[in-house]
Amino acid sequence: DGTSNFANAVPTYGVMMGLLEGDKPIAGGIALPSFNEVYVGAPGHGATCNGDPIHVSTETQLLSSLVVYEIDGHQEQPDLTYSEANIIARIVLGIRNLRSSNSAFDAALIARGAYGAGMNQTSKIWDNVAQQAVIEAAGGTYTDFWGKPIDYSKPLTKAEANFTGCYGAPALHRAIQQIVHQG
Repeated sequence: DGTSNFANAVPTYGVMMGLLEGDKPIAGGIALPSFNEVYVGAPGHGATCNGDPIHVSTETQLLSSLVVYEIDGHQEQPDLTYSEANIIARIVLGIRNLRSSNSAFDAALIARGAYGAGMNQTSKIWDNVAQQAVIEAAGGTYTDFWGKPIDYSKPLTKAEANFTGCYGAPALHRAIQQIVHQG
């Protein structure tokens, strides 16, 4: 994950592997080769980085939190990008600072509590399953962009489907959802 980063010698890329049982993420792993870090997690069993337990941020205030927003331009539908930029503006006004590597690196930093929350409106199933398992195992909340459970049913039929995400510490996830739904 983060192929463009890797291709441009930007160290914030990684490898993710997730396991579904039925339509539920039950285990995930994220490897960040440039940092010699491996994150693993299984919801209900905890998460680790290089074998040490990790947990999402305990911060409850967005204004004290670093938040990730991963965005891709939609040249084929510019109005989607303009709409997304409007949501980003509302979020930025409510947080400490915005970050984005648009890769597995962001999910790992959310799982270990360095970033409070993250969002993405353009991803694939393989971008979500592993990070959902690790973030939930680290005590986080993981939903689609609008706060609903993600539908992973019949995963082999969803290679072309767009997946969205909103994830992070539970209190911060709730606060971000309030911002998303006020517009």
